[in-house]
Amino acid sequence: MNYIPLSKIRYSDPKNYEKIYKERFTSPSSEHFNFSISGNEAFFIVNNELLSQITELYEMNAKLDSITKQLPNIALNQFTKKCLIDEIHLTNDIEGVYSTRKEIDEILSMTVPKSQKNNRIFGLVKKYELIGSENIPLKTCADIRNLYDELVLTEVLQQDSENAPDGKLFRKDIAVVMNKFQKIIHEGVYPESDLIEMMQISLDFLNNKNYTKFIRIAVFHYLFGYMHPFYDGNGRTSRFISSYLLSKFLNPLVCYSLSYTIKNNISKYYKSFEITNDKNNRGDITPFIFGFLEILKSLYSDLIDIMNEKLEQIIYYHHISIKITDNKNDYKYRNFIFVLFQNSICGEYGLTVPELVEAVDVSQATIRKYLKWAKEFLYIEKDGHAYRYSMNLNIDYSKLR
Repeated sequence: MNYIPLSKIRYSDPKNYEKIYKERFTSPSSEHFNFSISGNEAFFIVNNELLSQITELYEMNAKLDSITKQLPNIALNQFTKKCLIDEIHLTNDIEGVYSTRKEIDEILSMTVPKSQKNNRIFGLVKKYELIGSENIPLKTCADIRNLYDELVLTEVLQQDSENAPDGKLFRKDIAVVMNKFQKIIHEGVYPESDLIEMMQISLDFLNNKNYTKFIRIAVFHYLFGYMHPFYDGNGRTSRFISSYLLSKFLNPLVCYSLSYTIKNNISKYYKSFEITNDKNNRGDITPFIFGFLEILKSLYSDLIDIMNEKLEQIIYYHHISIKITDNKNDYKYRNFIFVLFQNSICGEYGLTVPELVEAVDVSQATIRKYLKWAKEFLYIEKDGHAYRYSMNLNIDYSKLR
């Protein structure tokens, strides 16, 4: 990033600090808000560097689309589910909320017992599951509160009922953010009347189509963190909103990889907040926009590398599927083997007999026959009363004749 934050210029070039601030603040390409960040009027700048990064993100999205279109459906669906489980697990983990991949999978698979529908993370999981198909209103403060209640309120109440929202819509008292040394590093907007006013201005900007979606999402993500409207659950709510908005115009895998990437770049993520919050940064939100776009670029880079690797494996194991089934004159058996390979490469867990029946479109008796034929190549895992089947990827299949 060539755009140097004002908080750094304050010390690196103190003589020109005021001049650079005024140039940025009065720039024709600046957008101003009717509220303050750390005592300074909030604004950001759209410059060529920022627009270039946005263009690069669209190009990376097109590249990811091209790769995912080459994947067979089973592989893509299983990898998408794996990313979804990762996203939910890690958005909780960032906030220190305990959840297991198994309980997330059970809720997604609808195998969770009826009594567990009050599970503290049930709402969060179900909202993420519907993220690509649901239309969520994000125009009013009441919309934000309704979404919060659906996402995390159950978990917040179970953890500590005193952290439940106690104001008209948000919190009525002061909320602080502390670092690992229990030092206060940020105070959320207060009182609630100011918070409601600032949230509505932020939502109006989020829905302002005069700006590209990337900028609107990045700015709102920052402002939500700065406002800190709730005592607890702010991070999970903010990341969900960003993921939801990204899902509306980008490859679906992107919205299921945001928390994963933030977790892997957590120091940079928090540093972007710290720099932008600094009073010497004079209310300039631009550094956070760059930081957020850098996280998205890292997300795309990782996904593209992973998907290219998966695609290479699938092409190789498709050839192996033909070798394994060459002695059987049964094209559905070949499909059965290839389905298992796809799931083993891209999935979280092995497939059960009912899942194989659905994927291969044959009877349960036929699946059991195929399992006997392929026994020497299988990895079998007991899961409660059922068994899950995968292809053993540790076998040297190159020796097959």
